[in-house]
Amino acid sequence: MTDQRRVSFVILTCNRRAAVLRLVDQLEAIADPDIEVIVVDNGSADGTAEALAAAHPGVDLVVLPENRGVGARNLGLARATGALVVTLDDDMVDFGPEQLAAVRRAFAEAPRLGAVTFTVTWPGTRRVRDWVHRRRIDQAGERFSTYELTEGAVAFRCEALAEAGPYREDFFISHEGLELAYRLLDAGWDIVHDGRIVVGHDHRREGRPGWRRFYYDTRNLFWVAVLHQPVGYASGYLARGLGSMLVYSVRDGHVLAWLRAVRDGLGRMGALRRERTPWTARTRAWIEEADRHRPGFLYLARKRLAQKDFSLD
Repeated sequence: MTDQRRVSFVILTCNRRAAVLRLVDQLEAIADPDIEVIVVDNGSADGTAEALAAAHPGVDLVVLPENRGVGARNLGLARATGALVVTLDDDMVDFGPEQLAAVRRAFAEAPRLGAVTFTVTWPGTRRVRDWVHRRRIDQAGERFSTYELTEGAVAFRCEALAEAGPYREDFFISHEGLELAYRLLDAGWDIVHDGRIVVGHDHRREGRPGWRRFYYDTRNLFWVAVLHQPVGYASGYLARGLGSMLVYSVRDGHVLAWLRAVRDGLGRMGALRRERTPWTARTRAWIEEADRHRPGFLYLARKRLAQKDFSLD
């Protein structure tokens, strides 16, 4: 039987030895007997696995020969023994006893809560970063319904994951959280952002090829749309997303990656249509309510055009 108090931490890392060692140090300092730490080394070549094994022999360490993207996160999730699982990027910081207590409290208060996302800040500050929700950024400290999953700063009820299924590994990175969120909602689970849970993100460039986000953030737009969205909704979603990604790609010099992504995204839509599972009525109502709070175009343009290292996840 699953331990209802136990919390599993799943950390995905690739060539960020110093960052992941610091995060595991912080988690082990919590000194709670009802937590476990699982680290999946996604093909590192910088000695990460050896350093972790030496410094933290109690960690459940999975070492992969190559980078499997979100597939590696699924391996970690499959090993979790707790009723709750927290997934953190390796460059997250400042997760301590207060955050752990808030995670447990959030799920205890809401029996149908399937996932809760955290507020992500610049380390050591209250300044919000990595904001993806359909709300103004000044609402980050609030609690509200959402359909966005910030993969590197989110907690799940394992029962909900078992019912909805894992991340789609063919997405590799980008929008895999959105696609999973649709399936959680379809299965009748709730997703909220809880501003009481705050973690820092010490954004590291190691392991982040410059072109990668431009490619996957664009390609996976097509796949999310064809797998789940109603045609009318998908049209607006693709128009906004493709247009935004083109602007960012021109701005940052990655137009070729954008063009490859459009080619590859369109090229697989026919095959993915056979896997299509449109939103349930509940999911559609949930998304419509969340979208009702979306800030206006000018607000979003000012925020995103001024920000590099963005993600549309």
